[in-house]
Amino acid sequence: MTNREKHSGPAIAFQWWSELTAERAGRRRAALARMRRAATPIEVMFEPEALGLIQRLPRNPDRVAALAGILACVRSDDSRLVARAVGRDSLDNDQPPAIMSEARFRRILQTSPDGLMDAMRRLVAMTKGQVNVRDLSAAVLYWGERVKRDWMFQYYNVSLAAPDGQGAAPKSPTQSSESEQ
Repeated sequence: MTNREKHSGPAIAFQWWSELTAERAGRRRAALARMRRAATPIEVMFEPEALGLIQRLPRNPDRVAALAGILACVRSDDSRLVARAVGRDSLDNDQPPAIMSEARFRRILQTSPDGLMDAMRRLVAMTKGQVNVRDLSAAVLYWGERVKRDWMFQYYNVSLAAPDGQGAAPKSPTQSSESEQ
């Protein structure tokens, strides 16, 4: 991991989540439970642990609070990209069925930034709490047309054709530089 990646939003969010979930007892455990129950990003902000993430990522406090509320629902980190983990094996084959239906996936892609906390919590629940924390963090922090497009390709397990004819998987938000977002 490069120095720039260590200081990116997704890496900072991963570190915060790792620290918070490493010690599943006492105050931190109670804070995670309260963040999971919070209905809005403002309610998440009542937790000092959430404010710690906002302090580390001060660019958009409401979005970062929503991210804290989402990450509080994550039980373990997964290496697969989030949309790939819930998606189909191929564009042509729907067997075995995707974890998330196409209709539900489309609704997530149509979600405004204000509705991300609820939509992403449902996604995390569908994966039984096992998601790629960095990829999920990048998606929430940089939610927009580029992330939605990348998720569409990942959900259907489709590669973009490279100029030389070789397939090239689309970059995840964590693989893209923040300036491209």
